[in-house]
Amino acid sequence: MTAGQRDAVVLDLTHAGIPIAKEMVRLGYNVRAIDVYDTLERSTISDLQQIFPVLSSNETFELNPAEIVVAPVHLNPEYHVLKSAKEKGNNVVTHHTMVGKLILESGRLSGSKVIELTGTKAKTSTASILADILSRSMDVVLHTSRGLEHWNDGVATIIHKGLSIAPGSILSAIGKIEEAKIKPEVFIFETSIGGTGCADIGVITSLEQDYGIANNTGLASDAKLQMLNNAKDGSLAAINLSAEKALQRAADKDLKVITFSDEKRPSDANKINADVNLEIKGNSVVISTTDRTIEAIMEDGFDISAYTTALCAAAAISLSMGIEKNDIIDTFRNFRGLTGRMVKGELEDRILIDNSNSGMDIRSVKRALDYASGIPSDNNDRNIVMVLGEEAEQVCEGLPPEDVSDFLLKNGKSLDRVVLVGTRMLDIKYDDAYYAGSFEDGLSTALQYTSFGDIIILCVKCFR
Repeated sequence: MTAGQRDAVVLDLTHAGIPIAKEMVRLGYNVRAIDVYDTLERSTISDLQQIFPVLSSNETFELNPAEIVVAPVHLNPEYHVLKSAKEKGNNVVTHHTMVGKLILESGRLSGSKVIELTGTKAKTSTASILADILSRSMDVVLHTSRGLEHWNDGVATIIHKGLSIAPGSILSAIGKIEEAKIKPEVFIFETSIGGTGCADIGVITSLEQDYGIANNTGLASDAKLQMLNNAKDGSLAAINLSAEKALQRAADKDLKVITFSDEKRPSDANKINADVNLEIKGNSVVISTTDRTIEAIMEDGFDISAYTTALCAAAAISLSMGIEKNDIIDTFRNFRGLTGRMVKGELEDRILIDNSNSGMDIRSVKRALDYASGIPSDNNDRNIVMVLGEEAEQVCEGLPPEDVSDFLLKNGKSLDRVVLVGTRMLDIKYDDAYYAGSFEDGLSTALQYTSFGDIIILCVKCFR
């Protein structure tokens, strides 16, 4: 980005482009914005027009040579303004990069340690467990898909609900914290598909299960490497040992790195162990490094195998910050899982396995079924009913109906009934399946067809 370049066009106001454009104006940029998907309410557009011009996607638009184009990583490169920018040689930066530049330029987070996490899986769980650990010795603010929270001594207070984890939402989260007059020692941000470069510690939890973005012209894993590409001088990268692409990029950029792993490594001299490793031994979690071992006995009530990456990553980051091992142990011992993430509970005398969250995929559906099937019972007639689907296909790529159909073909015999949720699931033809329009309707249907001691598995992709 050319020094002093202050004219910009912000694309996509739907995915947290509004706070980016507002902050740019506040810092003296001349901004025009385009409602790429034409989804904004007229009243919202009218309010924004008082701050910067807002154009619809089909309005005639001429790009000025000096304008920076600020676009999300997932935008189709054939979108006319983006395509024109590349043809004319305009400077194009991502939402992530601009957010990081604005935060560093404004100094709004100065005085606080900033931790930013991205990855395919375990972002929310890692961030939440980490906030718990750090809050036992520091004042912490956490922003994830669960909401904006203020943590003190292992206890969270909700500050705000409803923000996305798009990079622009970091600016909104900072504003909410300033309004609440909270000055935390640590900020933790979960960020979708990349990193902004404002972090002192940038975390990549995983890169598995890659998928296409930007009309399938790029890979999400490459976009997530922004966490490393944008890393500021002197920062630390915490990377899952399985994310080989990220490790190579960090090496190319000569970044300081700490690695973590929850996978057993072969006893091969050529294999490299992580700096921090996790192993499950019975009901205990064992964290090991080259010079120490930390062991914590875990409570029942959730599937611990669904949290191994998060527990290991949180421990690795905490150790890198010099946190006392007792704070890690206390957090682990008191951990009961996160709502909607492989947690076992009860509802109206039924056993409830809750695995409904925005990051759910078909692999975790299978894990939920395996977890439920392994629960002991004296009742040989116990039924297992699964509520499966999505509330909105836009939630983190949705839950593809073809994956659901394949899952039922392979595992349907283990279920007594299935309730399929979401309009896209109506095309799935499955014997004795029930159909529901929402998470709540699906749960209500499952309750109707179960009784005392039965198991209901909730696997609906949704925001909660």
